[in-house]
Amino acid sequence: MSICFKKHTLAGATLMLSSVALPAHSETVLQLASVETPQTVWGQVAQKFADGVAEASGGDLEIELALSGTTGSVRETLEALAIGTNDIVMTVVASLNSYDPLAAIESYPYLIRDEDHFNTVYNGEIGAELFDVLAEKTGLRLVGAGSRGPREMASTRPINSVEDLAGLKIRVPGIDVFRATWETLGASPTPMSSGEVYTGLQSGIIDAVENPLSAHIRSKYYEAADYVIMTDHVYGAYTFVFDDARFHQLSDEEQTIVNEQAKIAMEWGTEQAKAELADLEKELEGFGAEFIRPDLSEFRAKLEPMAEKFPELEPWVKKIQAAN
Repeated sequence: MSICFKKHTLAGATLMLSSVALPAHSETVLQLASVETPQTVWGQVAQKFADGVAEASGGDLEIELALSGTTGSVRETLEALAIGTNDIVMTVVASLNSYDPLAAIESYPYLIRDEDHFNTVYNGEIGAELFDVLAEKTGLRLVGAGSRGPREMASTRPINSVEDLAGLKIRVPGIDVFRATWETLGASPTPMSSGEVYTGLQSGIIDAVENPLSAHIRSKYYEAADYVIMTDHVYGAYTFVFDDARFHQLSDEEQTIVNEQAKIAMEWGTEQAKAELADLEKELEGFGAEFIRPDLSEFRAKLEPMAEKFPELEPWVKKIQAAN
């Protein structure tokens, strides 16, 4: 008999979606939370994961979706894993940075070369080892990995070379690796919440922001920043996060189903995100954005010494860069 997990929800906040009809006898119910909306590729990945788990388990394992940030911010959804309000959170690996600095490896610049290298690293032996170490350090179990595609810069001024970054005020997430990246490149990184970025660009508080192209469109950066600089500096990795102890309360069969369906859903998401890139560029050009493709070898060369600033990441940087 499987363990019946909690069904705590924030009042009126849970959005339940499923296209697979589930029998009424579901023995284990898990809630999956994310700030992604159902319309995005990654919102669809969450749905595909839920549908796959339901079908593979014959309805004995059910995943309810709480999307669009209905259970809080990324940090809040992760904190809710410990108390059981959420059972799964879909987010990027680096979101665990506040639990242990090793999670910031996902945000290390020019670590992942392309989609093939991403697959070799995250869906191979290195990824399995990394996720095991993170589980030991954080108490959180990462399952599956999908590539969001590269992060690019939206800028109010043209950037044609590394030298053009001097003094550029760029918004960065609250992760030390991001700050160090742009400082090393000569820019002036400015921590800022995502909700303040648009007005920050409009008012001149910041000159630039970096994110996947899908976020450039979702947040309408093109209305405040004329240029998209194709820096390709980070390939973000989406994953499903469980409380490790609670994950191991699932039966062996249930763990196998979760692992297999997470892999299938994340691989699908990677392909969808990759196929979407060309359309996103055309869409941004249609909104008037001007694309600039600088020589990235200059960026990589200037960032080579950065690993020395992060001794806990340095061995992983070397291991990942050496992977073929």
